[in-house]
Order: sequence, then structure tokens, then C-alpha cells
Amino acid sequence: MRVTIILLFVFSAFTAFSEDLSEAYENVMSVYSQGDHSVTKEIAVDFLSIAKEQNDTYYMTKTYYLLGYLCTHTDDFGNAIIYYLEGARHAEISERDDLKPSLIAIYKNLALILGDYGHYSLSHKFINEGLRVASELKDEQQIIILLNNRIHELLSEKRLNEGLKQIDSLLANFHVSEKRFLVMKNKLGAAYGELGNHKAALENYKYVIDRGPEVSPETYALCMENTGGIYLEQKEYSKALEYLLATYDFDSDKQYNQKALRTLGKIGQTYFELSDYGQALNYYQKAIELIEQGNQTPTSYKIFREVSKVYSILGEYETALEYGRQYSEHLEQFIAQQKEIEELDKKYNIQLLTDRYFDLLAANTEKRETERMAKLGIAGSSVFFLGLLLIVLYRNHRVKREIENQLKSIELLSEV
Repeated sequence: MRVTIILLFVFSAFTAFSEDLSEAYENVMSVYSQGDHSVTKEIAVDFLSIAKEQNDTYYMTKTYYLLGYLCTHTDDFGNAIIYYLEGARHAEISERDDLKPSLIAIYKNLALILGDYGHYSLSHKFINEGLRVASELKDEQQIIILLNNRIHELLSEKRLNEGLKQIDSLLANFHVSEKRFLVMKNKLGAAYGELGNHKAALENYKYVIDRGPEVSPETYALCMENTGGIYLEQKEYSKALEYLLATYDFDSDKQYNQKALRTLGKIGQTYFELSDYGQALNYYQKAIELIEQGNQTPTSYKIFREVSKVYSILGEYETALEYGRQYSEHLEQFIAQQKEIEELDKKYNIQLLTDRYFDLLAANTEKRETERMAKLGIAGSSVFFLGLLLIVLYRNHRVKREIENQLKSIELLSEV
């Protein structure tokens, strides 16, 4: 009933303010502020159709951005990419300065989604586009955030030495906040840890730990957990437990449930290595309770395998088999999720869509540069520039037509 009332209110607002998109857009954002993403998505799609009818580039861009964001929060990542690409395209073509902050945000979000999909080269392309626009605006804070995202992708790709160089460059060339500096110290620790340089990793983690949790509690928790993990890897079990148990208490207090889940797995593993199977089961069961409450991580299914191993050692084979069965079920769910991601990738042909976007972007950039040169009337070559402009316009039209054809091929599967 509440949803129906909201929709009726907004639809009446659209009718009343069809000539004033700003007020209608504020109504959409008012519904969004109530936190119901599904309802907001419905009314945003309707508002988008009105903005299209009025050919209002500003509100088309803002609404594509909103829809992309909403799709990411309803696990509709294929449509999120398409909405974001359309928003970016309109913002780029319009050249409106007041749309550039939204354009930067769109590029950042696209980079993060594509990085999660494993499309690292595309992720870096969108980070670079975001940096281009942020540099045009001389927005140092956005440049720092985008460079941080680049570091995140490099480390995710295991391009660790490149990540270290990028961190050094960021810290050398920009004045970062204390919180950002601590985040960079954690990333340095992670990179050195992956490279096997535990001494350097611990130095960076302990730098953060020594400064306490006040500035960046999440970074503090990560550094505590990672320090415990290194000591576990080095088989220094007492030190590992010291850090991991303190981390778990901190995570629980802050309700960092996914971090707590990871930490519980490491605590259980430490007790298992010490042959203290009772304590291992105690902490593994706490982890399972978090999983049952809906707190999942990509590898949380492994907990059930570890519990099964403990019961096997204790000779409780039926219980071991039961947890082994649960491990198999959770593993199957994980594999199914991975297959779903692969199918979504094929369904939306992400590589092709983004490649075509960059073709269009390049053609539009070339067109603008040609128009600029033609206006200068350099050395009486206006005829030459006019001819070149016609060629670029034709290429722009051809690329646009190719994108439209690709979008038509998936329109039955997409809401755009």
C-alpha cells in the first residue's frame, strides 16, 4: 500500500511538473532518500522517459547515473553498466561543466564494477577517463580517490610492484589526509605481504596500529587482522592469537560482521594448528552463526570444510560427514554464483559495449578538436577542415549506429 501511495504521488508530480523537470527530479530523489531502491528505480525509469521527451541532457545524465547506482545495489550489474555508459555518453557529448562531477563518479563506479568482473584493462581505462575529467576540473581530491582506486585494481591483479610504485607516486605528489595516508600504509603492507616481505608488511601495519582506531577504525581493524595473519603464516601462534582475538573483539564491537567472519576463520585455523580442537570448533561455530545471519564472504564456504576436518580428527565421523555435505552445498552455491557472473558477462557483452563506448568517445573528441581548429581558420585551410569534419561526423554516426545495433540486440534483456 505504501509503495502504491508513493508511486501515485510521484506520477502526479510528473504530470504537474512536466515542464519543470527540476522539481520532478527532486521528487524522485525524495523517494530515494527513503531507502527503497526498487521503488526509486521504477519512478526513475518513468522520469527518464520524460527527460528524453524534452531532450534534457542534464536530467537524462543525472537519472542514468542514479539508475546505474540503484542497479548496483540490487545486484543488477549488467544494467548498471549500461545505464552508467549512457550517462557518461550524454555527459561527454553535452560538455556541461555542471555534469562533470557526475561524470567522474560514473567513471569511478564503472571502474569498480569492471574490476570486480575481472575486466581489469577496462577498469583502468575508466579510471584514466575519470582522471582526465578530474584534471580538467583541477579537483585534487577526486584525483587522489581515482589513484587510490587504480592502486586497488593493481593489487587485485597481483601487479604488486606496479602498485607499490603507484603508492609511492601518490604520496610523493599529493598532500593526502591522515586517514588516506593510513589507508595507503595498509595497502603497502598488503603488497609487501603478498611479495613475501613480511618485515616490511609488519612495519606498515604496525604504523597504523600504533596510531589507534580513532582516525580510521576500518583500516585499523584490517591492519590488526593482517598482522595476525602474517604471524599465523610464520607459525608464531601466540602472537597470531594476540592480534586476531583483539581484532575479533574490535570487529564485533563495531559490527564489522564480514571482517569478523574472516578473523574467526583465522582464529579457528590457529587453534587447529595448535591441536586445540575444542577452541577451533568454538570459533568456527561463531563464524557459521554469522554466515547463517547472512554475512557472507566469497570464501566463507571453506569454514564448513574446516569444521568437517576437526570432527574427523576427533573421530566423530557422522558429524564430519554432515559438515562435509554442507561444505559441498555452499561450494556448489559459490560455483553457481561464478557461473552467473560469467553468463551476465556474455549476456551483456560487456567488452563489446565498453569498446564501442571508447570508439564513440574518441570520435567525439576528434570531432570537437576539428571544430576548434576549423574555427581558428588557420592559413586559409577552412575547406580542408570542413572535409575532415564531415569525415569525423560520418565516423561518429557510424560508431553510434553500431552501438545502437548492439543495444537493440539486448534490449529484450535490458531495461534501457
